[in-house]
Amino acid sequence: MTSPEGRLDRPQPVRLNLSRRDAGTMLGALAWVMGALEIMRDRATNNDDTAALQMFQQVSPKIDRLVEQLGAARNASMTRPEFEAEIEDAFAEVRGAFETWIEMTALDTLTAVVSKRIETEGLDPSLIEDDEPQP
Repeated sequence: MTSPEGRLDRPQPVRLNLSRRDAGTMLGALAWVMGALEIMRDRATNNDDTAALQMFQQVSPKIDRLVEQLGAARNASMTRPEFEAEIEDAFAEVRGAFETWIEMTALDTLTAVVSKRIETEGLDPSLIEDDEPQP
């Protein structure tokens, strides 16, 4: 059924025919986005950034729904456990990349939190001890 403007009134699904490896990669990518969204939410909460919190609240459920749909499709297509290794291997590969990214950005996250605390508590940043030897 179409509306007076000629659009379809209900969403039309997109059919994907993913290999098991591609499904694992997709799950890993979605997990990465979910992790990044959680970091964004934490930073937004710490900085009282309501726009970023609203963005999290808007986007996060959509990503969750995609993960559920992909998980359901995976379960429906499961025939033998040995085929699932391809999904797990691809997921693990992307997860490893995500963990590397987390390690690379951890200092940025720590700096943001410490800076906010210094600002909030009115601390003098020059009073913070630096264990690094000065050149």
